[in-house]
Amino acid sequence: MSRSSVIILGIVIAVLVIGALVGIAFVVDKTVFKSSASGFSLQDQPSYKEALFDIKSYYFKPYDQAKIEAAASAAVAAAKKKGVTSTTELTNTGVTALVKALGDAHSEYLTPAENSRMNQDLSGSFFGVGFTLRLEAVTGPNKGLPAPTQSNGTTPSTTPNGTTPSQTPVTPGPNSRPAVASVIKGSPSDKAGIKSGDIIMSVDGKDTLGESLDSVVLRIRGKQGTKVDIKVSRLGKQMDFVITREKIQVPDFESELVDGKYGVLRLFEFNQGVGQKVRAAVKDLQAKGAQGFILDLRDDPGGLVDQAVQVASIFIPSGQIVSFQTKGQPTINEVAQGGAETDKPLVVLVNGGSASASEIVSGALKDHGRATLVGTKTYGKGSVQKVYNTGDGGAVKLTISLYYLPNGESIDGKGIVPDIVVQNKKDPAAEVTMQMDKAKQVLQNLIDGKPATGLLPEDLLAA
Repeated sequence: MSRSSVIILGIVIAVLVIGALVGIAFVVDKTVFKSSASGFSLQDQPSYKEALFDIKSYYFKPYDQAKIEAAASAAVAAAKKKGVTSTTELTNTGVTALVKALGDAHSEYLTPAENSRMNQDLSGSFFGVGFTLRLEAVTGPNKGLPAPTQSNGTTPSTTPNGTTPSQTPVTPGPNSRPAVASVIKGSPSDKAGIKSGDIIMSVDGKDTLGESLDSVVLRIRGKQGTKVDIKVSRLGKQMDFVITREKIQVPDFESELVDGKYGVLRLFEFNQGVGQKVRAAVKDLQAKGAQGFILDLRDDPGGLVDQAVQVASIFIPSGQIVSFQTKGQPTINEVAQGGAETDKPLVVLVNGGSASASEIVSGALKDHGRATLVGTKTYGKGSVQKVYNTGDGGAVKLTISLYYLPNGESIDGKGIVPDIVVQNKKDPAAEVTMQMDKAKQVLQNLIDGKPATGLLPEDLLAA
């Protein structure tokens, strides 16, 4: 064989060997991939292990560990049957089912995307459309998705605070939908005329029935300048809005002097630093001639417990504000911090959207006889949650204890009934004005030294 023939033969053999190796590599890679997808083990995922550890360490109620782990495994098995192969998706499915199986309305797993959304909420700004959401139990026409309608060219939209209009907590289910709790002033929603009580039927064509608030909000938010199509039901009438997303800055507090004598303090959320803002506003309004105060906590979903204590301490000079006990720890008693800013008459406005920290403040003021409550019964969220990161960008939010008002009562699932009920079931928008008008009447009675409830019975309740 000539030298050139040997070289050619060598090249051919080399090509064949390389081809064989590539083929083997392809087969091996394919085999490994299949093995990885079919051999997924939820119990080996770090975020699952962390979530289970946090539940064992901090969740406040007894639970059946075997039951919640079985629920997680069953959810993963069901996802695999549907063709899901992504490790991330299977892990999220499993951990979500694990926490959900606890049966607690306020404990949940936050995927990395949902956890990021929550952090945006805490920062107070994001790209969206500018109203808050709550879950509402629905029946009749509002349960079914309406037929497609033509857009009317206006522009409203949403972002949730987790409150609810009903007198008992509503959780995602076959009979729940998100409803507008309040509209942020100056937002696209405000300019378009979106109303409190509007029920969100679909977002970009996807039905919202049974969806969680987080899921709906993630679809409504997006990049600045992009549009979202939202169908709502308002008093049985179906409406279609196409909205352009803008940067939304969520306020946490505002104040004003009304009629030259009523200091009105409106709290939207108990974020860090809001206690100092309220104290400064009370001092300023007193200097301007405020003879009494209206603390408006309607549709305030709550927030930080320490800020609730600070706000209550502005009006209560001493005594207990709230108490709670976490797993394996002694009872914590939060008391007034001293240095109350005012002793002037006080009225507190509340409704079904007043929850958590709002209920701590209103409950403490009521128990201490410091304020008269006006409005409708509060939400009834008498529990404390804490968020634990799972290390992959996600987190578990767990209920770690119940809290108790100064009189020793837990209002979890019950809420606080105001001293004076003002309600208009036929017209929620009119109800807002009626409640503020009644608050001013009651405050004037207190300023004049008259009984707070010295009003005609027909003035107190509207059907």
